[in-house]
Amino acid sequence: MLQKLLQTNTDYVCLLLRVVAGIIIFPYGMQKLFGWFNGPGIKGTLEDLKSKKIPLFIAWLIIIGQSLGSIALIFGVMGRIAAGGNFIIFTGALIVHAPDGWSLNWFNKKKGEGIEYFVLLLTLLLVIVIEGSGAFSVDLWLLDK
Repeated sequence: MLQKLLQTNTDYVCLLLRVVAGIIIFPYGMQKLFGWFNGPGIKGTLEDLKSKKIPLFIAWLIIIGQSLGSIALIFGVMGRIAAGGNFIIFTGALIVHAPDGWSLNWFNKKKGEGIEYFVLLLTLLLVIVIEGSGAFSVDLWLLDK
C-alpha cells in the first residue's frame, strides 16, 4: 500500500506542479498556523471556522493540511496524500466562493472572489494525486532505497 502511495517517476512536470502548488498553499497554511502573512494564527482561524459552523476537528485538519501539506508538496513527501488533502480543502473553498462567480475580484466591484483560482489549483493538485511527486522528491528517493 505504501509503495503505491509513493509510486512516482522522474517526471519534471510533476516536480514543477508540486513545487508550485506547495508554494501557493504555503502562505495559507502559515497564516492559519503562525499568523504570518497577516493571518489570524491558530486561535483566530479556529474562531473564524467555528463562526462558519465548521467542526473543530475539521478546522484542525485544514490548519495541518495547509501548513504541513504545503511543505510536504514542496519536498515531495507523501505527495499524493498531501495533494489529496489539499484537494479536499480547496474544493471546500471553491464551494464557498462559487456564489461569487468565475473571475477574481480584479476591480473590487464584487462582494467576494470567484473560483478561477481554485479551479487552477485543484487541477495542479489532481495531477499530483494521479502522477505522484515526480523528480527530486523524497517519495522517489524512498522508492529507490
